[in-house]
Amino acid sequence: MSAVQISLDDFFQLMLIGGILAVVAVMIPVQIASKLRRLRRKRTRATCRICGYRFLRPEDKPVFPCPHCGVNNKS
Repeated sequence: MSAVQISLDDFFQLMLIGGILAVVAVMIPVQIASKLRRLRRKRTRATCRICGYRFLRPEDKPVFPCPHCGVNNKS
């Protein structure tokens, strides 16, 4: 086996490309997980259209009252 000879410039280029690939390899799954979590949260939580109170909404009712001010909200 022969040793691979690389110059200092090639070494720094490889380090830069490796760093970029590492960041991309971490950021893509994080972005996908964030998007899925946001969609799941949107299905289970509601914000009152009058007072802005955030609460868990019942899944079986299309119209539900706000526990804070009592105004009916739609899904």
